[in-house]
Amino acid sequence: GVDPVEMAEFWLANHATEGDRTFSEAMQAYLLEMQRAGRDEAYQKQILRALERFSAKYGEKPLRDITSQDISEFIHDLPFQALSKKHYRTYLVGAFKWFIRQEWTQSNPASAVPTPKVHLAEPGILTVAETEALFRANEKEDPEICGLLALGAFAGMRSSAISRLAWDELDFKNRAILTPAAKTKKGRRHFIEGLPENLWSWLERTPAAAFNMSQREFARRREAAFARAGLLVTKAAAKASKGKLQPKAPPKNCLRHSFVSYH
Repeated sequence: GVDPVEMAEFWLANHATEGDRTFSEAMQAYLLEMQRAGRDEAYQKQILRALERFSAKYGEKPLRDITSQDISEFIHDLPFQALSKKHYRTYLVGAFKWFIRQEWTQSNPASAVPTPKVHLAEPGILTVAETEALFRANEKEDPEICGLLALGAFAGMRSSAISRLAWDELDFKNRAILTPAAKTKKGRRHFIEGLPENLWSWLERTPAAAFNMSQREFARRREAAFARAGLLVTKAAAKASKGKLQPKAPPKNCLRHSFVSYH
């Protein structure tokens, strides 16, 4: 004698269905799909960190119950600068787009969240004297890092691209650099030519083993190189100097920006 509609509504309210996946469950499937698609590993790690942080708060909530307000509050409360918050919003928008394609939810609550406004600082560069000091301070101490730094200063390459570059992708004969499509952000073959002779002079002095360096190792040795040249003083080094030194850091992406300016 129970009304069928009332009975159906009761069942829907008390039983999970395929469309009631939690964010945590959906997130795992999304990350697995990215891995299968062969997306860049560094990019996968960035998305993993962002989604895991969101999942820590809303992981057990069904996708259809996550609101724009939930995402807005999450992004607002992040202990990061506006640029990082913008990236987190982008990652969540992308994830929910994929969830919609799987028919696990019908709306994208992240897309309704306003994009954080980013105020970018003026790009900083190294002077010619600072650039010379950087290479002279390291040419004997760490010749491997010099070649990699030269790719930033004299070819304008990003740090992430440098750490992925292989020795055999350097065409010394034709003075060019070929990056296969599988290694580029946009999935297109990238050919760079017309670079200054100074670049090749440094690369010819660089051991091939330098191109086996991991991204983390590259970052560590780059930091040490800047410190040798007096362009970087860490807080720990400043403290150890007992007031003789003050913390100091080179401008962000200064090698790449310096190349563009000089070029």
